[in-house]
Amino acid sequence: MKDIIYKDIAESTQKSESAIKQWKKNNPELLEIATIGTFCRKNNLDIDKIKKLVEIQEMVKNSG
Repeated sequence: MKDIIYKDIAESTQKSESAIKQWKKNNPELLEIATIGTFCRKNNLDIDKIKKLVEIQEMVKNSG
């Protein structure tokens, strides 16, 4: 699993690293969304894989 750094988000969003760092202060929700999107892209997770992981999580939660 690949971790995400500001440089990765900057490359993914075509913004500067300094702009991404400003998001932490000025728009943390946008930074969170961009981080999640970049993480998914770098780890080859598409929406179908994410849905499957959520289903598995629910099954585990309900079995306990």
